[in-house]
Amino acid sequence: IDIARNYRINHRIRAPEVLLVQRTSNGATSSTAMQRNEALNLAQEAGLDLVEVGPDQNPPVVRMMDYGKFKFDQSKRAKEARKASRATSELKKVRLTPKIAENDIQQKTKRVLGFLQDGAKVQVFVRFRGREQAHPEIAMDVLRRVATGVAEYARLEQKPVMEGRMLSMMLAPRAGISRPASKAVAVEPRHRNRRRNGESTESAETETREPVAQSV
Repeated sequence: IDIARNYRINHRIRAPEVLLVQRTSNGATSSTAMQRNEALNLAQEAGLDLVEVGPDQNPPVVRMMDYGKFKFDQSKRAKEARKASRATSELKKVRLTPKIAENDIQQKTKRVLGFLQDGAKVQVFVRFRGREQAHPEIAMDVLRRVATGVAEYARLEQKPVMEGRMLSMMLAPRAGISRPASKAVAVEPRHRNRRRNGESTESAETETREPVAQSV
């Protein structure tokens, strides 16, 4: 059925005789010629609409369905297809810095998550300035934290690589992911090295995410 067309339904069907096409219990298709009023009664008993899907046939072909739900579902699918097409045709980019503040990395991670839920791939990169390039492990940790925060929705398509003065990774949305109700993004705290009694200890939360977090 072409969703763009407006079909005659129920009492708007003018032909006195119609060909009712429907599926049987075993999945086969049956066609039965009958009076329009008889077909309308069958549709009403089933709590469905009678839709004229083949107006040019003789007699016109009709089907029984929940037409309102059908129109809604088809419109939703068409909208999602258009959104996915736009998203996949455009690469999103999110820039970070090695010394990014905690609240900023939260916001950037939410932005990455939004792009992924819209179906877009996201290039997340850290650009170095001056002597920052001497400590790539700091930038690596920033990327890892972002990847961990969106691990439920993303897969790592390209591991972090150096390109000049930039360290970047590519994230792609997991199949079947759509935008849910807004929720907080969990970004683990920055690792800190502390000295106690002359010994160096590192505080880091236990990794609970998978695929992306473990790969970065």
